[in-house]
Amino acid sequence: MKRTPLHEEHLRLDAKIVPFAGYEMPIQYTSILDEHKAVREHVGLFDVSHMGEIEIKGQKAVEFADMICSNNVREMKPGDIKYTVICNEDGGVIDDLFIHFISVENIFLVVNASNTDKDFNWIKSHEIAETTVTNLSESFTELALQGPEAYKVMKKITDFDSECLPYFTFTNEKVAGVPALIARTGYTGEDGFELYIDNAYAQKLWKAIMDAGEEFSIKPVGLGARDTLRFEVCYWLYGNELDETINPIEAGQKFVIDFDKDFIGKEAIESASQKGGRKRKLTCLKLLDKGGIPRHGFDVFNEKADDKIGFVTSGGLIPSTGYIGAMAYLPFGKGYKTGKHVKIEIRGKMLDAEIIKKPFYKGTAGKVRSGHNGQR
Repeated sequence: MKRTPLHEEHLRLDAKIVPFAGYEMPIQYTSILDEHKAVREHVGLFDVSHMGEIEIKGQKAVEFADMICSNNVREMKPGDIKYTVICNEDGGVIDDLFIHFISVENIFLVVNASNTDKDFNWIKSHEIAETTVTNLSESFTELALQGPEAYKVMKKITDFDSECLPYFTFTNEKVAGVPALIARTGYTGEDGFELYIDNAYAQKLWKAIMDAGEEFSIKPVGLGARDTLRFEVCYWLYGNELDETINPIEAGQKFVIDFDKDFIGKEAIESASQKGGRKRKLTCLKLLDKGGIPRHGFDVFNEKADDKIGFVTSGGLIPSTGYIGAMAYLPFGKGYKTGKHVKIEIRGKMLDAEIIKKPFYKGTAGKVRSGHNGQR
């Protein structure tokens, strides 16, 4: 198992360490609910150095990235970030990732930890002339500072106006004297920043952020709360809501597809987007009966419980609302709309659930605060 450069710090903070994506990672420090609440109400700091970083360089870097990514790379400019998927020829999702447009000859991809080697090998296998693909994952420490007061922490340790950094853009500046790529992104649904730095500065920057955030009740946050936070706002988790058998149209990701350009998997995705081509959709469910927690892979039945219609992708308590919810793939265009009831089989029991609108909860990500003129 690999360890991030902050492993000793996690041990010092009495974190519960678990294996995840080939790394020993902190799943919690105090409790998942306590850390979840800290991010929703104040600010939290995550070590997400297990994530993968892949660089595409060369004179045809943009052309190549545009070919493998569903979203439009050609129209990006330096400092832009886009969310995208890469797909196989059948339209199944190989991974979902962030594109950072550094320059016309340098595209920086941040991919899911469990998919880093798979993604790199797939991208490398499609490499074209005048491009070079490099796996830089071992070179970076990634910290995520998330929460409605994240910008207040950044103000104390940066010289540039981080509050005015637009949502889904990045810049290269110093944070507490440490050179960093600073992105206005996250995986929690709250406002925040993701910081990419050299491993040598990991301890220094972690301590500087925790010290600066003390007056704002900052807490270190593990992977447990990272999952409950993303689940509340219905962000996709690869291996749950996305995989190579799931078309991004089914997942509700049409917004990351540019059909005006060519890319791998376009034909299959285009077919799924046409009338009659979409067979299922990702849906939110609110559990109405008590008796268990819906988990990934649990079966969903119609209201009479005599016909299996889909499966749960993620489920659990929605801490910000207090009820138990689930995301599930259900038939598209067959009356399974908001307000309709279905059954989820949990430990042999058929429990009643209602289809509700997505998401379960809306955070502060991408919102403009009252009196603030910066674009987000």
